[in-house]
This record gives sequence, structure tokens and C-alpha cells, in this order.
Amino acid sequence: MNNLKGKTILIGKEPNDGRLLVAILGYKKTIAIGNPGSVPDCVSRCKPAEKTAHATITVDNNGNITLTNMKSQNITYVNGTEIASKRINESSVIELGKDRFPINIPVLLETAQDILASDGFVINHLEEVWDDLQSRRKEIHAKQKKINIVRSGCGVFTMCAMPCIFLFGPIGYVLTGIGVVGNIYSFIGLKNDNTSEVMEQLNEDFQDKYVCPNPKCNKFLGNISYKLLKKQYSMHCPYCKCEFIEK
Repeated sequence: MNNLKGKTILIGKEPNDGRLLVAILGYKKTIAIGNPGSVPDCVSRCKPAEKTAHATITVDNNGNITLTNMKSQNITYVNGTEIASKRINESSVIELGKDRFPINIPVLLETAQDILASDGFVINHLEEVWDDLQSRRKEIHAKQKKINIVRSGCGVFTMCAMPCIFLFGPIGYVLTGIGVVGNIYSFIGLKNDNTSEVMEQLNEDFQDKYVCPNPKCNKFLGNISYKLLKKQYSMHCPYCKCEFIEK
């Protein structure tokens, strides 16, 4: 259900054939469920172009599902109790209108996913995931490079210190001091270095997030950059071949 996060689903009676109409705000595709005339008149019509329906189901970024009655004159029940808006789950008993027309939440969510699939799967979030990985890797490499430069410089100062003590006196001691301070900094940096743990966690998070948004695929896209997904793979998943879109 990850691809439904941030989406608002409209549900209501189909204006013409009287079936249950499912739509998603921002998407043109709609899907009707059931037989013609199966939805009673007590269920308000679903008109996606006008952004009206009997009720909406929203899925937040954490996957929480909320059912909201769209109009005060509508009636919506959750587990037998009339509601205005309520958090639900896939096992909740949902009924619309005074005739208590039943709604199957798992079927409705699956239908919404089919709408997304037919319209293509939005991949804008993958660009952010990819860019964040590259940015974090650069930060880690820059930190390691800084420690290595200090360590190398300390070696040079230490080697030059002894001859400078004999040749230039105090200058040699200054160089020795710089070398000692640098070695201490380098030692502390190495002692507190958790680069391997950070990289491991970073890669695990990346593998969890950089996946095909098609729930029937959901495969890790590996090291295929966002740019390659758009150009080389022509906005299609390299595995399930579903279409990708940007919004």
C-alpha cells in the first residue's frame, strides 16, 4: 500500500449506471465496482471532476487510513457507529447511507492501486532517495579524506621535525608540536570512526526505499540512477516493465 501514501480516494455512487465508483484525486482514471444499479440512492454520487463523493479515504505518509464523510447530509458508518471522520483499518466494517450499503476496504484499496497502475506509478520520490544517498556518501568520503590528509601531514611534520631541531632550533619544536597535535586528532578521529556502521545503515535504508512503486513488484532498483530510469529505461521498471510517471 506504499504507493497509496499521500493519496485521497473518492467513493460514491456512479452517476449513470449506479455502481460503486472509485477515484483518486489528481487522476483521470476511475473504476466502477459491482453490477449496474447495485448502489442505493442514499449513497451520494461520486464526481471526480467536481471533487465530490459520498466519502473519502486518505492514506497518510505513515500508512494510516482515515475515512471522512464528505457532506453533512451524507451518512457513513464505521463498525455500526455514524461518523464524520475516523481512523480505520482493512478489517473495519464500513457502510454508506441510511440503507447501510457495505464497503469492502481491501477490495477498495486494491481497486485504487489498479487505478495508479493504469495511470502509471509516480516516481518523483525516488529522485529524492537517490540524491540523498549520493549526498550522504559524499559527506562520509569528505570526512574520511580529511582524516587521511591530517594523518599524512602529521607524518611529514614528524619526519621534518628532528632535522629542523638541529638546523633551526625552535622551529623544529614547533613542527614536532604540530605533528603531535595532528597525530592526536587523527587518533581520536579513527577511534570514533563509525563509517562502516553508518554506511551499512545508509545502504539498508536505501534498499528499503529505492524500489519499484508497483506493489506487485516492489523490487530494489539497485544502482540504476534516477537519470537512467528516465532515459535508458524509458520511464519503465527494469523488472516488471510497469510505466513510471512524474507529477
